[in-house]
Amino acid sequence: DEPSEWEKAELDQAQVEQRIKEYNSQINSNLFMSLNKDGSYTGFIKVQLKLVRPVSVPATKRVPSLQAGRPGPRAQGVKRRTSFYLPKGTVKHLHILSHTRASEVIDALLRKFTVVDNPRKFALFERSEKDEQ
Repeated sequence: DEPSEWEKAELDQAQVEQRIKEYNSQINSNLFMSLNKDGSYTGFIKVQLKLVRPVSVPATKRVPSLQAGRPGPRAQGVKRRTSFYLPKGTVKHLHILSHTRASEVIDALLRKFTVVDNPRKFALFERSEKDEQ
């Protein structure tokens, strides 16, 4: 609810390197960031899913033909989807590059969970915690 400036802060190579070192010193897992020679960086992000709608995944069962002995268009199976709610707080870690776009993160998450819904139905929001708040 507070006004904020969305200007993109430009950091020089030394500042990026310093921030990566600070980040890595605070991490208590193997999800470190690394700086590449070209100035880009790679690392992991933790995505916590809080979906309010069910997601659809492809159904794995084939529908048997009504007339089992006779091949027909139903013999190949029918395309079906199964929808369900992901448990709140589901977490996934993704390895990304500094130039990875939000839409690419969404696509990667949908692929990991084999979700067949349109990626445009989803959005990413940044959430930061300090002292468990």
